Amino acid sequence: MSLITRRPTQAPTNFSALRQDNAPRRLSIDPVAENITTVISADSEIEGTLSFRQGVKIDGVVKGDIKFGLNDGLCIVSKGGSVEGSIRGPRALIMGEVEGDVEVAGMLVLAPTAVIIGSVKCAKFIVYDGAAITGSIETRKPNDTVNHQDEQSTDNTVVVQIGRRA
Repeated sequence: MSLITRRPTQAPTNFSALRQDNAPRRLSIDPVAENITTVISADSEIEGTLSFRQGVKIDGVVKGDIKFGLNDGLCIVSKGGSVEGSIRGPRALIMGEVEGDVEVAGMLVLAPTAVIIGSVKCAKFIVYDGAAITGSIETRKPNDTVNHQDEQSTDNTVVVQIGRRA
């Protein structure tokens, strides 16, 4: 007779087999409805400060700041795409890499393959399992906006101010 009796043990949980409620579903994005008027292809590498009146999709590499959507628009950084600079505008979907600050007035979605090294400021955000953020996260009220104002300067950059609409 054994002094130690064994109790039936539970099988270890297989987390990979569990359904995750926040598992991303296939997204169908209509470029016209989302005001995406510019695509930077996977073969492209662009340097400098970029401004777009509407949305932009980045499949390639951008080395510089991106300001988009003066009225409305969506910035998509595709899986394999990267930005070395800040991103500012109404809404963003990040599936690639961003080394810089991300500031959106509305929704920010980080897919499982997203990597952000920098601060994040947004009204609402969704982070899927696997996404990585190295930096600070700040949420603000949905009616706070990212205002774009052009100023005359020697390098023709756009000044971004954060505030409430009057």
